[in-house]
Amino acid sequence: MCQYFAYIDICGLCPDPDLDLSIYEENEVAQYATKLNTLTGFNSPYGECVDAKGNTWITNFTGASVVEYGRGGKQPIATLGTNGNSIGCSVSPNGDLAVANFSSASGIGNIEVFKLGSGKPTEYTNEQDLYLWPPGYDNKGNLFVEAATYSGGVGVAELPAGGSALEPVSVKQTIYFPGGVMWDGKYITLTDQDAGGNPSSPATTIYQMSEQGSSLAVVGSTPLEDNCNGNQVDVVQPFIAGRKNTPVNTKQGEVVIGGNLSCENRVDAWKYPAGGQPMAVAGPVPEYVYGQAVSVHKK
Repeated sequence: MCQYFAYIDICGLCPDPDLDLSIYEENEVAQYATKLNTLTGFNSPYGECVDAKGNTWITNFTGASVVEYGRGGKQPIATLGTNGNSIGCSVSPNGDLAVANFSSASGIGNIEVFKLGSGKPTEYTNEQDLYLWPPGYDNKGNLFVEAATYSGGVGVAELPAGGSALEPVSVKQTIYFPGGVMWDGKYITLTDQDAGGNPSSPATTIYQMSEQGSSLAVVGSTPLEDNCNGNQVDVVQPFIAGRKNTPVNTKQGEVVIGGNLSCENRVDAWKYPAGGQPMAVAGPVPEYVYGQAVSVHKK
């Protein structure tokens, strides 16, 4: 992956990492490994996630499925059917796969959990959340997801480890436009694609959150900046990369990678948790990248 990033070498963070980029409009995934590969056969690929071994799962938004690839593999090793527009996924520390469907046959979004990443899923919804975004497990197996609510705002819901219900949780931070959730090795993080609430000039920010009783509170933030298209940044699902694959990483990641939808052909790497201007820019990259995942060797 590293030879595709300009300006600096980020390979010191992890040995020989692979990067997959979802190209929604082209129904392809660009795989940056020892060489650039193009994976095909998708139906609007969107969110991505990795397991402890470094295998990558890719969600098909209009294909009602999630597809697994081995680390650096060019052929799928598993495909699981979903019941909606699959927008993102996350793998728990014990190997369960959670897929968020933005919407489903019933019209509302849901979470489907595949025990150990196979079989038939268990479905979870709640009465407040309408459209769901890419979810994230923390290191304890609690699953969090951001959602557009029936009331017109943005909410966060949690499926506790061992729990049976997806319940809204209180968040001590306004989220203006939902995005991906991810464990960064130390904190669960929430993404606001439009921090500050200015849709004409999006500014993506990642919030590090701590659980305080029954609510989440901000303990830090990572503003993502860029120098293209008026410094606008819109990253749907920032991927925080560390020395181990999420969510078995126990140290906070040092790089966040994301496709900036406000600029064509733009995939950046920012220092994490500092943020600010990119420390590296990837190339060549597709026109617009919606989701990405970094896979490292299991250690």
